Amino acid sequence: MTAPTGGDGALRRVLEDARREEQCGRGKLTVLSTHIDPYRLDTPAGHRDGAWLAEQLDRAVGGQRRIHWRGLHYAIVAAGDIRKPNGEVYRNDYDDWKWLANNAGKAARWLGYVDFERIIDNRNPEPVIHRMPWLTPEPWVSIGLDITIPDVDELEPYAGVTGFVGRQPYALTIFGEKTSLEDVLLPIAQRFEADLYLPAGEISDTLLYRMAKDGDADGRTMVVFVLADCDPAGHQMAVSIGRKLQAFRDLSFPEFEFEVVPVALTVGQVRDLGLPSTPLKETEKRADRWREAFGIEQTEIDALATLQPHVLDEIVTAAVAPYYDDSLASRVSAARSEWNAAAQQILDDQIDGDTLAIIRDHAAERLTELEAEIDSINEQLRMAAGDHFELPAVDIPTAKVDEKHARRAYLISSAWSWAEATRALIARKAYGGAP
Repeated sequence: MTAPTGGDGALRRVLEDARREEQCGRGKLTVLSTHIDPYRLDTPAGHRDGAWLAEQLDRAVGGQRRIHWRGLHYAIVAAGDIRKPNGEVYRNDYDDWKWLANNAGKAARWLGYVDFERIIDNRNPEPVIHRMPWLTPEPWVSIGLDITIPDVDELEPYAGVTGFVGRQPYALTIFGEKTSLEDVLLPIAQRFEADLYLPAGEISDTLLYRMAKDGDADGRTMVVFVLADCDPAGHQMAVSIGRKLQAFRDLSFPEFEFEVVPVALTVGQVRDLGLPSTPLKETEKRADRWREAFGIEQTEIDALATLQPHVLDEIVTAAVAPYYDDSLASRVSAARSEWNAAAQQILDDQIDGDTLAIIRDHAAERLTELEAEIDSINEQLRMAAGDHFELPAVDIPTAKVDEKHARRAYLISSAWSWAEATRALIARKAYGGAP
């Protein structure tokens, strides 16, 4: 990753262009705190801290190896005399550790001094990936073999096709704030071929970068369904995810399309379901604004998952289902059977004595191998259909979802203008328009 010079990075340019177009100050287009919003880190101080961290990382592990934040912290502490950009010696205490990961670390990665993948995410478990890969259909002609080697004169060609797999219209991702949600969310993720992210608390930048990178490589619009506690931090979880995906799109993946859908736990769900609440922590700075906006304390999503797991299942299923075509698998299976029948008929019509002799000669050369290698032989006998035969075109049914009836209650969509998406994030953070 190549670091820009101060003030001319990709994210700063996006912010400045939007500010001029909207004729407003940067503060009106800032979603997160200025020291963590990716679009506000391109400052002289940010470049100073980011360059410092990159230097410490290279000194600790070289220019290629990866490390986790805690490991880098101890490597700097062990050196004993490393000074921070402000001139103070870096110490083994909480303040310096938080500054390393939350200030210098964010500046280093968002400003391009350190690649996101060089930092190992030890805090969050690996996501469960159910996304179907994109396959290109490739018709072929082969001769089936059994466990015993048949007589060459008995071999008959048949047609087949690989990659005849339906593809859903969206890349679905479910994010849950608590690992304890796995019992409810994993079966849903499996049913809808959705990826499942269950970090312990707010998702890290490392894991979000992976999400954006995977979504960009997938090519479909990624829909991220967010489940978090009903409290100030949980309410902002979808905002943080949306803002950082927005930044990754502007910074690294311009073709990446996404939507973020807050699913649970909402204030309305807490009230309607009669879920228990506990007082907000005394250290919660947003407590007064939260109470004024919603008139409740805090409720952990574990309360719903534990007391009414079937209700949580219904809520998540209702949110995800409109983006998924349940009929696709059966329609693809029927289309494949139809293709196989048509291909076999066409193949049978094209077979003549000379062609059959060529195929059998091709098989005979390999049937002298040991019986234990039959599987390998079968693969060798598979020929590209175009070498000898013309088979019908492969037409796989496409997925269909009812866009008019889809919930589509997303918080942010990459299809919106940057300023429109930013205002939506700011409105939610200010507790505006939230159920």
